[in-house]
Amino acid sequence: MMIMIPVFMITGCEEYEMGNPLPSTVADFTYSVGNSGYAPAEVTFTSTSLNATSYHWDLGNGQTSTEANPVIFYELPGLYTVTLTVTAVNDVHYNQLVKTTIVNVKDINAGKSQVLYFTTRNPEGGGVHMVILNDEAPVVQDFETVELTRPYGITADSSTGKVFVSDYSLGYIYSFNADGKNPVRILDINVPGQEIVDSPQALMVVDSMLYWGRPGGIYRCNLDGSNPELYIATGLDIAPEYPIDMQYDPVSGKIYLCNDKTDYSGGYFTMNFDGSDQVENIVDIDGTAIELDITNGKTIMAIYPADGTPVTDYGIYSCNLDGTGLAKIADYGDKATWGVAIDDERGKLFWSFKMSNTGADGKIIRANLDGTDQEDWVTGVGPNAMCVAWIKL
Repeated sequence: MMIMIPVFMITGCEEYEMGNPLPSTVADFTYSVGNSGYAPAEVTFTSTSLNATSYHWDLGNGQTSTEANPVIFYELPGLYTVTLTVTAVNDVHYNQLVKTTIVNVKDINAGKSQVLYFTTRNPEGGGVHMVILNDEAPVVQDFETVELTRPYGITADSSTGKVFVSDYSLGYIYSFNADGKNPVRILDINVPGQEIVDSPQALMVVDSMLYWGRPGGIYRCNLDGSNPELYIATGLDIAPEYPIDMQYDPVSGKIYLCNDKTDYSGGYFTMNFDGSDQVENIVDIDGTAIELDITNGKTIMAIYPADGTPVTDYGIYSCNLDGTGLAKIADYGDKATWGVAIDDERGKLFWSFKMSNTGADGKIIRANLDGTDQEDWVTGVGPNAMCVAWIKL
């Protein structure tokens, strides 16, 4: 009989030391688009990458950067493919060294048309008109008729789709829909509490409020005409006593204006939006219309000649925004030019050309921004104020 004796094998457990794994590198980033997401806008990129030692950005607009957190300006709307490639701390198989994202810089003008708005004088009074800007011959469309005699101010608000017209002689300000319908007299000098709309000319819309120039400074109200008030006071003996035309630059936050010289001291002025830091960049000139070419850093003005001032020959003038480099680029007619406007899409300048105050013997001239290649663009009219806007019709 065989007896089986169990055999017990005792083995020791040998611990195997794995150690800490090498760190991986992962490319990642976030971004934020300024200007409420609309072009032109600054986009701030922030790397949230893990263990990266260097960075290479392809920003999708022809620019690159090796900064960790670049801030990039996108002038035009579009979908931009942005790629971040990072350098790893170690060469391990679970690195993720590339991150790609589509950045949408929106088009604020999507669904809108570019329109030239202008006013006219005629023997019966005045009118308001529009031309949709495209590559076709201009077609003038008339607004609904309202009481006007000297409509010397016009502006449009793309956000609300409203067009505003001021009548210097009557002391009225109207609003219209973008297509020229539904006119409403929102301010009337004859209405108690609205006396400060006397002699309005310059018009502009900034941050959902309407601003106008008249003797004594710059005034404002809500877009429906409510709560009219004095905004920037100058009085009648401190320049600029009467802003006769003005424009606002949202990039610099400054107001640019022509001051009346018929009854006051004239001049081309800049100031902060709150009225501080007023500078008379060109002394004493008699400007009647002003437009800003922000892209090229220029101001375009229609200016009367005045002895002893920098302008002794009437015409359309261009200068740098600070008033330097003043030069005549074109002529205008025998009567005052109250309108200058720019088509940024096509790089074109418009201005009023009048031979009489109320006759249909004037025209709107279109030219390059430097005044070259002039053409009689709209004829048989007596144009006054004008503006160009992207607006939903």
